[in-house]
Amino acid sequence: MDFPLVLTAAEMRAADAAVARALGVPTSRLMETAGRGVAAIVRRELGSATGRVTIVCGGGSNGGDGFVAARQLALTGLSVRVLLAAPKGKIQGDAAAALAALEQVGSVAVEDGSSWTDEATWRTRLGDVDPPIAGIVDAIFGTGFRGPVREVPAAALAAMNAAGGRKIAVDIPSGLDADSGRAAGVVFRADVTATMGARKLGLVIDASAPVGRIELVDLGAPVDAQLAPSARCRLLDAAGIAARIPRRSADAHKGSSGHLLVVAGSAGKTGAAFLVGTAALRSGAGLVTIASTAAGQSALDAKAIELMTARYTDGEDAVAAPALAALQTLAGRAQAVALGPGIPTGAGMRAVVHELAARLPLPMVIDADALNALGTEAPKILSGAPAPRVLTPHPGEMGRLLGISIAEVQADRMLHARALAAATGAIVVLKGARTIVAAPDGQAFINPIACSALATAGSGDVLTGLTGALLARRVDALTAAEVAVYVHGAAGESLAPRFGDGVVAGDLPLAIASVMVQLVQLAPSAQPAG
Repeated sequence: MDFPLVLTAAEMRAADAAVARALGVPTSRLMETAGRGVAAIVRRELGSATGRVTIVCGGGSNGGDGFVAARQLALTGLSVRVLLAAPKGKIQGDAAAALAALEQVGSVAVEDGSSWTDEATWRTRLGDVDPPIAGIVDAIFGTGFRGPVREVPAAALAAMNAAGGRKIAVDIPSGLDADSGRAAGVVFRADVTATMGARKLGLVIDASAPVGRIELVDLGAPVDAQLAPSARCRLLDAAGIAARIPRRSADAHKGSSGHLLVVAGSAGKTGAAFLVGTAALRSGAGLVTIASTAAGQSALDAKAIELMTARYTDGEDAVAAPALAALQTLAGRAQAVALGPGIPTGAGMRAVVHELAARLPLPMVIDADALNALGTEAPKILSGAPAPRVLTPHPGEMGRLLGISIAEVQADRMLHARALAAATGAIVVLKGARTIVAAPDGQAFINPIACSALATAGSGDVLTGLTGALLARRVDALTAAEVAVYVHGAAGESLAPRFGDGVVAGDLPLAIASVMVQLVQLAPSAQPAG
């Protein structure tokens, strides 16, 4: 089952043209379909509320969608008013035709506000209605808009945000960049965004974008990979994840369910190793061995019940040759490796990390101190690895891998995740609100879950254990990353109503097991796996 597409503005323009060709209709017909869809969403959002709907329209195609929606709402008996944020004489093409059709209805007042340059005037005009406003529809700018909003549209948006009523954006909130999800100035703050055909990247990549709930408007033909062949980004969802979760067969045993070797922990940092191992078991791994330092093993033996432990060094750093030999022997009994949380940070361990990451012929998830040990040498070390690698950096670790600042990472998370994946040949999981999973071939996946309950120490260690367990269960690396990211987020969401900001990482493994059970029930026909 494919995940839903997420398109850039350019990809959506190409998809619009492809839909029109596929249906054999002019673009004006698509505008009519889009406007009808917006009207249906507005009607549903208002429910039984009484009052006037005010639609503020620009001069382009977004405004045209607003004109069609206004006409359709008026025909259902709703009280509708349209305010123009662009001069009427400059409205052309399909939008002009849609405005002419609206004016023929007769019951909709269309006022030219293109000379109202101050917010106070817009506030007065928005509030000076009888009946009062029940909803405001933003149809000023669409996906083609870039840069800060200025002059009349800026005044209009500020007043619209301050007004009462339910707020619905057409396609994308005006002022929001359709690709980055960021605004350079004032932006419409929507309760609902009625977007055309497919989700836009800017609607889903930034958790702070004021888009509200996203509703898709059907354009008459599904915007799929055939109509948008250049699209390389998708949105993770429950149905797709459910179909990808492995299931044990009736005759499964611990040996057939995957053995994960966890290389983690050291003196004072065994909590990270314990979280990785516990999460792996709760994610379905049949066996987990944690390999640590001598001090780490001693501390883990006092904590662990179901987990096996081993040591690869007696000191606080590793002596490369004997440590590698010990770890390679342990890896011979495993199906996958989780490397990094809480490991020593000395030169000897750095050499061990480089060698394991470059040469160990097992799937591997690499996190935390192991990522820091790779640093900017990651492409050279990983590009020839004999088995899949999954990197799970937070923005700080991502900056160290790329040799750039955190601010630079955060300025274009998608760009940098794809760049690191291409350079290393690894699957890259760039953690954060709206975590990104990027593959070397340019495919990318966005997790729609942004859960602040996961902003707690050890949460990333749990994700590492979950990812490692899926790799040990012989799930391919890209799928393992997709499933792990989504399930981890859903586990945090499930805990938040009970514990709020008090969620700790130790709460997550049980929640992960519960979420996986719930998701599997969505896909009862899924094939059993290890």
